[in-house]
Amino acid sequence: MVARGSVVSTRAAGTATITITSGAGTVSVGTINIVSVVLSLFTANSDGQGAPAAYAIRVRADNSQNIEAVTRFDTARNKQVTTPLDLGPASDQVFLILYGTGIRFRSSLSAVSVKIGGVDAPVDYAGAQGGFIGLDQVNVRLARSLIGRGEMDVAVTIDGRVANTIRISVK
Repeated sequence: MVARGSVVSTRAAGTATITITSGAGTVSVGTINIVSVVLSLFTANSDGQGAPAAYAIRVRADNSQNIEAVTRFDTARNKQVTTPLDLGPASDQVFLILYGTGIRFRSSLSAVSVKIGGVDAPVDYAGAQGGFIGLDQVNVRLARSLIGRGEMDVAVTIDGRVANTIRISVK
């Protein structure tokens, strides 16, 4: 049996009615809830938890930049694990670049919050990644108060919706 129908694209949140008519003329009707943000962060092990699919950018006082890994492959555990980030001297700024989906349709940048180890972290960008269709990113500045905290949860909330929790480590 082949179903035919039409697809209506909308970005308006709320309840929508879906009608499907089969090739034999049978009509099925249902409702769905449309939301503007369905948030998910990508992880290095593709399991939705633990080490993120991410990297860090270090910006030095002279504006030079280095890209740094936030994960490494642990052969004993046969998976990616967090690698401790060194935040360096006080003149360095370190940004965590997270990847996910459902981020670009946020209502505003102020509707994006990130907590690292329970501490609010400034979000400098949350939107389309730009190089890959459908890939979004969140850029988070790491606070110096995280130094010495070790492995911590990273909780991202956008428009009241909470993403899967990931983990990073800070020396």
